[in-house]
Order: sequence, then structure tokens, then C-alpha cells
Amino acid sequence: MQSQIEKIATMLKLSKNTVVVTGAGISTEAGIPDFRGTNGIYRKLGEDRVMGIINIDFFRQSPHEFYAFYRKYFAFPPVKPSKAHQMLAAMESRGLIKAIVTQNIDNLHQQAGSKRVIAIHGTADRYLCTNPGCDGVYDQAYVDAVAGVVPYCNQCGTLLKPDVVLFGEPIQHFGAAQEAILQARLLIVIGSSLTVYPLAGFVKEFSTFTQDLVIINKGYTHLDHAATVKIDTDRTGDLLESICSRI
Repeated sequence: MQSQIEKIATMLKLSKNTVVVTGAGISTEAGIPDFRGTNGIYRKLGEDRVMGIINIDFFRQSPHEFYAFYRKYFAFPPVKPSKAHQMLAAMESRGLIKAIVTQNIDNLHQQAGSKRVIAIHGTADRYLCTNPGCDGVYDQAYVDAVAGVVPYCNQCGTLLKPDVVLFGEPIQHFGAAQEAILQARLLIVIGSSLTVYPLAGFVKEFSTFTQDLVIINKGYTHLDHAATVKIDTDRTGDLLESICSRI
């Protein structure tokens, strides 16, 4: 692995535009469960059931049932950013990476201090008023404090929606994510099996034009064959620290 670490460090030194893509794997290291993992709700409840409820149409038609499910299964434990999150923030401050495109909705990159985070699936601790004429935005504390299961806007009384991408909705910041990835000189994928589109498609398109793709993930990904370096680990923070120590 030492030769792989040296190779990544060299690529980082030479790159003028490094972008990082992160998935659930980086957050499991912080203590957030992987919904698709062995003990995740997709395995326990069945993917069809979960997708049928965490769905924009179901949200609109049955907000009470949606929120009863969402509050029970999608509440994140009170965790702090992992060492990997902190290392990425430090790398950004050193000018080693330009942006992070993340599939995660836990806000841990921002909490760690990363400045340019493109969160394509939204942010779980933000809630937006669904009235197009209202600009109400609320935090998790407000929603936790409401008397009933369903939260409503304090300004106009309209239903609030979690600021996360539900099934049936397009990703957020599509153009910014695509541009960041395709214009990168070096792309580092951390903690994603690269199965969720369109993000996986952006990475695949990147890999057809350049070989400077690094994948750090515990287990197989669908683009392992295209990576210049692939490292299998669940200690990403230590790995990033080793890489940075060589720059």
C-alpha cells in the first residue's frame, strides 16, 4: 500500500484541480449507519417499501405517513465529523483540493470546515416551506420542537419538506456537480460504490477522458477497472493523513 500512497501523493502534487467525490462510506466511519448496509433499512424493510415512502409523490399525498416513517428511520445520530472529513477540510485549506461533490445529506463535510461542498442530495437538517410564495427555511431544532408529527411553516402554515432529494426528484446542483467532476485534473472517489446515477455517470464520463482517477472504498466499485489507484480500506482518515504527510 505504501507505493499506492506515494503515487496518490505525487498525483496530488502535480494536479492543479483535484475534486473529491464522497458517498456513504466516509460517513459510516463517523458513526452514521449505511442505509444500504447489512443492517440498513433497505435490507431490513425492503428497498421497494423504502423507495415507495421516501418518494416525492408519497410525500405530497400522505405527509403524515411520510413524516412518521422519516422521523423514525432517517434521523441521524448525534455524531461529529470523522477524521476523513477533517482531513479533507485540511486538504482544501492547503489548496490540495478544489471541491467536494457529495451524495451524503449529513452536513459533516461542512461541519468539518470544508467550504466548497456540492451536496447533490441536499441537507437533512434543513426544511423548506412548500409554498412557492414563501421563503421559510427551518432547522432540525424547529422540526423537533413541533407538537405534531408533521411540521408546518411558522410564517404561512404550509407543509415543510426536508431539503433532501426524494425518489422521483432530480438531484440538486446538477450542472455544478457535472462541471466540477468533468473539469477536474484528478478525481478522488471516497466511500462510494458508484452505483447511483447520475453521479456515477459523471465519474464514468470523467474516466473515459483521463486516467487520473483514484478510488478509496471498502469493497468493489463499478469503476475499479478505470482507476489509476484503487485502495480498499475503512480507515480513510488515516490513509488521507498518510498521503498528506508526503506532500
